[in-house]
Amino acid sequence: MAGINPIGNDYSWLFNNTQNKKQDSIARLWNAYGNYQSNAQSSLAGLSEINANLKAVLASYDEAKNTFNAEFKENMDALGKSSKEVAKYSFSVAKEGAITNTETTDENGIVSTKTTYSKDLQAALDVVNEFVSDYNTSLKFLNDNASVSKRVENLANTFNDAGYRASAYESIGLTVGTGGMLEINEEILANAIVENPDRVSSILGSDGLAGKVESHISFANSQADRLFPTAQAMLGDQINAASLYTGKAYQNMAAYANMGNLLNMML
Repeated sequence: MAGINPIGNDYSWLFNNTQNKKQDSIARLWNAYGNYQSNAQSSLAGLSEINANLKAVLASYDEAKNTFNAEFKENMDALGKSSKEVAKYSFSVAKEGAITNTETTDENGIVSTKTTYSKDLQAALDVVNEFVSDYNTSLKFLNDNASVSKRVENLANTFNDAGYRASAYESIGLTVGTGGMLEINEEILANAIVENPDRVSSILGSDGLAGKVESHISFANSQADRLFPTAQAMLGDQINAASLYTGKAYQNMAAYANMGNLLNMML
């Protein structure tokens, strides 16, 4: 009879077919979600690693910046103190007994000479020695870190100007060596202090090297908070690239994964 189901009133075939389609759709959904979840977890792991690496880089940057700033301040403070001491120092010492040379002969007949200085002369030499030591330490620090930024390089060049008066310094026992470092010939300096203290004061004092160094220190301190570059300037595109995979991107990926977990519980 037309319109009669050939298998009677049993409509299970239709239900089963619909159920099968539903099961296939759910299977495809689970399959797709499983692939997504796997990829999401892998991506999250990668993003976590990038985020951790970025934090490590920034922590290293902070450490390097803090170390640089601390050493810079320490050097400028020490040099500032010793330069002020030289600038105000009176190099006038009593000539009598200022320098004593004592000859001794050993058992083999070899004669040696021992030079000793008076208390006032030795004090003057100590002041200059400390100043030169602090000057060399500060200049070395700036030279060693000249590649950190253009400002540090310019500052190193500013301090490294002793060569302009090299002959004057040499006349009192100070030689300008490699990288602008100063070397002291203590014998020549001692004799210069004894014979012409005013000349020593003129070359080293407030109108000479110490005064110039104080001016350099003032300029350096005015630049202190801008000498070490920002993380952005130092790391450049690497920070930008890492930031693309962290921050909101990381949060969004985490949100997607959490949504997937929620779907997993609901279905």
